[in-house]
Order: sequence, then C-alpha cells, then structure tokens
Amino acid sequence: MVQRMGRGGGSRHGSRDPGKRNQVEKDTRLAFEMNVLILNPYHTGSHAHWAEGLQQHLSQIDGITAELWTLPGRNWKWRMHGAGGEFAHRTAASKAMPDIIITTDMLDVASFKGLLTAPWRPIPVVQYFHENQLSFPWSPGDTEKARGLNHTYEFINIQSCTAADWIWFNSSYHKKIFIEEATSFMKRMPDYKDGYSIQAITKKSSVLPVGINTPEFTNLKRPLSTPPTILWNHRWAYDKGPEKFFESLNKLGHGGHEFQLIMCGRKYEVVPTVFQTILDQFSNRILHYGYATTREKYIQLLHASDFIIHDPLQEYFGVSVAEAMSFGVIPLLNADQAYPSWVPEGFLYRDSGEMLSKWDHWKSRFSEGRELANATASDFFWPNIAQSAYRELCQHFEITP
Repeated sequence: MVQRMGRGGGSRHGSRDPGKRNQVEKDTRLAFEMNVLILNPYHTGSHAHWAEGLQQHLSQIDGITAELWTLPGRNWKWRMHGAGGEFAHRTAASKAMPDIIITTDMLDVASFKGLLTAPWRPIPVVQYFHENQLSFPWSPGDTEKARGLNHTYEFINIQSCTAADWIWFNSSYHKKIFIEEATSFMKRMPDYKDGYSIQAITKKSSVLPVGINTPEFTNLKRPLSTPPTILWNHRWAYDKGPEKFFESLNKLGHGGHEFQLIMCGRKYEVVPTVFQTILDQFSNRILHYGYATTREKYIQLLHASDFIIHDPLQEYFGVSVAEAMSFGVIPLLNADQAYPSWVPEGFLYRDSGEMLSKWDHWKSRFSEGRELANATASDFFWPNIAQSAYRELCQHFEITP
C-alpha cells in the first residue's frame, strides 16, 4: 500500500547527500524541498494513527512531500524479523528516492539497511519508538516468553537503534526506561559488546510525542453528566490495566459515588475476562459498550464523557488519554509510567484515597478541569508535532530550509 501526499507534486530522485540543501527552480525563485518516506510495518491502531497523522501534517509544511508505505498490523513478531526485507525489496522497484526515511520500532533497521541496494544506503533512517520489547510486559500466556525467546526481540530493538541515524521516543519516560533496560541487557552479554554502545544510542536520541487530531469543536463549558460519566477508550488488553480500572470503579461505588460508563476502544481476539465482569456488574450504568466503528461516533462518545481513570501496566505516552483530554475529559491518572512526564500534578494520584479525593475536587471544579485538560493536550496537536519533527530533521541532518 502506497499513499502519496504533499505539495509540489509527488516524489523525485532525492539528493544522495542529505546534508546539503535541496532546492528546485520554482516560479523563477529557489524553493526548499524535502522528500520523506515513512515506513510503517504494523499499520493498525496507534501505529496507524501516528503514521497517517505524520504523513498528513508533514505534507502540509511548505516544501515537504511525505510518502507512506505500510504492512498490515498483524503478526508483530514476524514484522520485527521480516519487514526490513519486504521494504528493502520495495525500494528496489521504486523510481524515486527520498531524502530521509522514518520508521518505527517494529522494523529492524539493521537488516533493512543491509538489504538495501547501494544507491539507497546513504539515506538516513530515523526510528520512532512507540514501545519497546525490553520493558514491555509480555503476556503471561505467551509461549515464546516461557521459552526465553523474548530476548530475541529485545536485542532486535538494541541492534536497530545501533543502526538508526536518529531515534525518537514518544516520551522522556520511555527514553529513560529504554536506556536503563538496554544497559542492563548488554551488561548480561559475555563479551565483544563495543559495537552496541548504549551511550551512542543515547546521544542520537530525543523525544517527539505522538500527535493527536485537533478537535474541530468541543464545548469545554458543558456541565457534568448526572451522574458523571467515566470513559474507557484504550485497547481491551491486559497491559492497559483493566483489572486496576475495575478496582477503581469498585472503590468509587463502595464510597457512595454515582457514575455512568462508556466502554469503547479496540478489541482483539483475546479479551481479558475482566471486561465481561465489568459488563455484568455495572450493566445498569453502561451507556456504551464496544468499539466505536467511526470517527464521528468516537467523538460523540468523547463529548459525552466527564472523567477518564487510568492505571496501566505499561504506558509509554498515553495517546488515548491525550485524545480524551483534548475534548475536555478530566483525567485521573496513576502517577506512574509516562504520565508524570507530561500530565499536571492535579490530575495524578498515588493511591485510591487520593484518587477519590481528586474525583471530588474536579467534580466541584469541572469547568476548570476541562480547560486544563484541553490546554495540556493542545501541545500534542498534530501541526505542533509536525513542526517539531521538521525542525529536528533539519537540525540533526544539517538541512537548511
């Protein structure tokens, strides 16, 4: 699948020296031009949201053309092994070469670069880390984890970072934990480790948050629902903390707090049983249960929500929370994982007592809470993130617009 977007009409053969300025004659004046190729090996969910958003909003910057190549979002382990070969094969048939390639943690950059034809090898590759296999909590039922094969994917991440020319992490927390886990991993290796310098990886990495769509309209002055409506808009997966969510709902109920529920988010083949427990126990409180199949329906559900409570097992950024906040949904988030790196202290809790206290606080100050949530999320609106990405690409690869 190939999508082309951008001003000035499609791709061209890019300069093989990305350190030099790209200029073309246009309307009797010199105009800057940068051609970016985005490779997304796992095109579904937040990975697809990121790739399509980055392509669209980079393409809206004067002089940039962005092209997107994708593979279906399934068989993630095979994607980490095989996507490099597939994309390298596609480059051989391409009539145009980009100036910069951007890809994700699902691509082994080392194998990709090794399989490229000679003309493509000088093109710099930037790798974006949504998550990493060194610190991601593997499912207890995964047979490869039981056999210790998870270490293969952990090393692919390190090897890929070593081969990449620059690395973006979606939060400062993610960068920190990756560096710590990669350092620990390499310390366990027996010898000849100089080729995998974690210090070098650190020096060529920075933070670029995930972008979110700017709401076309949202009413931040809307009253609370009666009773307040709590939103779940994450993946229906164990690592997103549904058990902790269920505990929070019980704490609210036992404390005499009334609430309603909207349960959306993407489902997969294996759904934790706690979701059925939530449906059984709170059926009379549930306004919506299941994936929102259209963007319009999803926005409608966000507008109908008041609070989002989240205590995940892993969260490297929190795009679903940021999306909800952009529509004035007030977050109550465990002060763990990535949230303290970008969420105001007033929305964070450290135990159930503090969560209940902040529930009461924001119930009485809901208008202020909606305004603060929206203002916090606005930093991640796609035009802002695309401009940050553009500035970093120019800076790190000495491209002068």
